[in-house]
Amino acid sequence: MFDFDELLKNSISKFRIEEQKSNLPVNPNNRLKKAYINLDISLSKLASDSKRFSILNFTKLDVSPDDYKKNILEDFSKSMNLFLLVANLKNWNHLIHISNDEQNRIFSNKSDSDFSNVYIVIKKMLFNSLSSHNEKDFLYAWKIFNKFGIVDLNLKINDVIEEVKRINKNI
Repeated sequence: MFDFDELLKNSISKFRIEEQKSNLPVNPNNRLKKAYINLDISLSKLASDSKRFSILNFTKLDVSPDDYKKNILEDFSKSMNLFLLVANLKNWNHLIHISNDEQNRIFSNKSDSDFSNVYIVIKKMLFNSLSSHNEKDFLYAWKIFNKFGIVDLNLKINDVIEEVKRINKNI
């Protein structure tokens, strides 16, 4: 199971270190919006790289199955890192922790056949959480996102944990 508290701690620590190293002035009023925008872009990259959302027939998998899985793992893990950042910036760290029982319940669900609906729900709930400051919307997006990665995309929890750790070492 995920130790979300540990992932959150490491992710935010690395973000703060990189933020201090940066030569760019940080506008605290703009930081949250930029984090949401980066999360939105990251989720879009995940959707695009998954090749599961194309309406055009000529979209083909132009990478090997191993590279495909690696790309999806990296995209998902980067998005997870940004979810952690947004939660921290909103002071919603308590929403990140999902108990082992709840994780078991989420990850025992069947895979959704309509990925488009899942993706749109995640994005809708995220933007609702920004505009209406609604914790429930963020929590719902977070849980659906985790289910999407582990169940729908068939990623392994330990692989995601290791990838998030790798990303945070290389920031």
